Amino acid sequence: MKGNSMSLSRRITASLMVGLMCCLPLSDQQAQVALGLGGGASLAGAATVAGTTHVGGAASVAAATALAAGSSIAAGSVIAAGSVVNGSPCGSALVLAESVSVAGGTTLAAGSTLVAGSTLAAGTALAAGTTLAAGSTLATGSTIAAGSVLAAGSVVGGVALAAATAIASTTTVGCGATLAAGTSLAAGSSIAAGSSIAAGSSIVGAAAVVAGTALAAGSTIAAGSVIAAGSVVGGASIASATTLAMATTVSGGATLASGSSIAAGSALAAGSALAAGTSVVGGAVTVAGSTAVAGTAMAGFGSTLAAGSVIAAGSVVNGATVASATTLASATSIWGGATLAAGSTLAAGSALAAGTMVF
Repeated sequence: MKGNSMSLSRRITASLMVGLMCCLPLSDQQAQVALGLGGGASLAGAATVAGTTHVGGAASVAAATALAAGSSIAAGSVIAAGSVVNGSPCGSALVLAESVSVAGGTTLAAGSTLVAGSTLAAGTALAAGTTLAAGSTLATGSTIAAGSVLAAGSVVGGVALAAATAIASTTTVGCGATLAAGTSLAAGSSIAAGSSIAAGSSIVGAAAVVAGTALAAGSTIAAGSVIAAGSVVGGASIASATTLAMATTVSGGATLASGSSIAAGSALAAGSALAAGTSVVGGAVTVAGSTAVAGTAMAGFGSTLAAGSVIAAGSVVNGATVASATTLASATSIWGGATLAAGSTLAAGSALAAGTMVF
């Protein structure tokens, strides 16, 4: 009996792999993998949407998620405050009265909800922590990455798994299968066109990471500041250059892309870093906490470097070249120009005058 049991186990495993990779031709060309019997399946790493994926019921957005161009947000969806839709920031939560097609520059903030009829276009990225609820489907052509685990109770090619099964190498879905609750899809998995995300799903997406000036949480960006396209503020991507109509306090950090300008009245919180492509316009910007200089900064006339600031070697302050890193014992006013080399640090109490540029 033991020998028969082992033989049966081998046949089941073989049937599983055949079912996933090269199932017999189906009359239904839209064969799918159904996700979830009870609790659904979770993503253990980033997965990409390789084709249009439909939202079959209300799906919550648990973290800032960038939607690829070609996606659509159905009427009745809730757009949380802090989201950016087609380049337009949303200052407060709103419910869409009609569907919106995504042309680009769209990031949904945490707390948003996509209702049935919404679609995720190819290029949308789903991060670890995403849960696909019961009834979700992966269409034929989807891939299950190595390291994924199919939970006991999953049915692949008509064969029910008696125990959890690990996928040893990336596998393309070739025919119908049902994945039980507790299934985990590893990083690198992809969701093919025709797939569907069921009601109750929770989406953790990804937003583009850009290089630029980093503003730490607690910083204030004054009215009149220009946020360049490609910047990310509070997890939302900015699709086109935007001039702020009112002061904005940074709650979750911000990265300003090259071409951004910071207006008078702004304040840089501790942990901020000034990078190439950022300038100061209109008046002084205060340094409220230790701020790093990641590029070469040309300080405008009238700037103040507070005591405790570190001036990196190679900097020039009021015509004097700094041969080695120097910590200021007292505040220094800039009256003859200053070029601060990368690696300098501005202490709290410093002020950058209009005309300051980082390059």
